[in-house]
Amino acid sequence: MYIKGVKNLQFYSQLSLKQVEDRVLITADFPKELKVEYDLDDPFLYVTLYVRGGERIKIIDEGKVRVHSLAKKDFDSKTYAGIVQFARQHAAQFKDKDKRSSG
Repeated sequence: MYIKGVKNLQFYSQLSLKQVEDRVLITADFPKELKVEYDLDDPFLYVTLYVRGGERIKIIDEGKVRVHSLAKKDFDSKTYAGIVQFARQHAAQFKDKDKRSSG
C-alpha cells in the first residue's frame, strides 16, 4: 500500500547518539485504510535521522508488537517529506543545524 494522509503529527520522544543519529518517536493520525492494510492497533512513527545524511521511517505497532520497515517509495513524496521535516524540527542534532543553514 502507498502511504499518504498521515496527519496530526505529535512529538513523543527523542534519543540522540552524538554525531551519529537522532531517533524520534512521533504519534499521528493514520488513515483507516492504512491501519486495515497493515493490521495496526496502536501505531506510531519511528524516524531515524543520520547526521551524515539520510533517514529511515518505520511504523511501530505497540498494540500488536510489530515493526514495519518501509522504503521511501512506499510513501507519497509530500507525506514522506513532511514526516522527515517534523522529525528534524524535534531532533537535537538537527534543529540548531537547520536554523543555522536557513538563517
